[in-house]
Parts: sequence; structure tokens; C-alpha cells
Amino acid sequence: MDWSQIASDFTADGSLRDIYICGTSMDDWVCVWAVLTAESSSLEFTIDGEPRMPPAVTEVFMLSRAHSVCASYKLGQQRLNCHFFCEEEIEFDLDPRDVVGLDEAKQLAEFMKSVGRATSKKVRLTPENEVGSTIARYEPATDEVVWRPTLD
Repeated sequence: MDWSQIASDFTADGSLRDIYICGTSMDDWVCVWAVLTAESSSLEFTIDGEPRMPPAVTEVFMLSRAHSVCASYKLGQQRLNCHFFCEEEIEFDLDPRDVVGLDEAKQLAEFMKSVGRATSKKVRLTPENEVGSTIARYEPATDEVVWRPTLD
């Protein structure tokens, strides 16, 4: 990974970056939730903006019907926010200003590997709300994160 080749993907432009795992089920959510809750000091869970202990992910989805729920995962200086929009897609957002160099990019790649290994699914880093425009992708077949992949 060469920071000079990927730095422009994290230029502050007023938008976020998204991490997507598509084609998921509740079983995949359970696996990702286990990654997020493995180190309790790394996860902040809120209901309607109030900090709470994270419940089981199935309960999070029940709560999300009537409340605003958010899980913020601390990855070094980065915060990856998960909002529980639907079971079929796991989505995190992050502020590109928090990725200031190679160390943060490596942390992000390791996170993508962790959730990709947990689900055995591709994980994509994209510009905000652009599922089809990939910045980086975790490939379960090779267990690698590829930056600026040419083929989706």
C-alpha cells in the first residue's frame, strides 16, 4: 500500500466514506457484532443519543424500529459509525479527515479484513453513498485488501 497513491481518496470534501458488506443476513450481523463487541472499550453504543451497554444485535434491530441507534467503533483516531439500516447490508461511515496517513489506512484495511473474515464476504470502501465506486475492497478468496481495484 502506497500512501501517495491513495491519499487523495481521503481528501476532505464534505462527504463521508462508507464501508459496505452487501448480501448479508442476521447471521452475518451477529458475526460482525462479535468483532465490534470483542473489545468493549472500542465500542460506543447509543440509543437516541444516550450511551448504553450494547445489547445483542437482534435486539438492536428491534430497537431501531422506534429509536435512533448507533454503534461507533473506535479504530485508533478513526470512528466507524454503524446505523443498522437493514439486515441485507452492513454499512459503516467514517470521516476521511481521520485517515491522515499510512498508519490509519492500514488500520482501516485490517478492520475490513476482520469483518470480511467474520462474514466470508467482500467488504468495500467507497465514497459516501456510492456502492459502485470502490476505493478499496477486501477479497475473502485471497484474504487481501486491494486498493483502487479495477474490477468490481
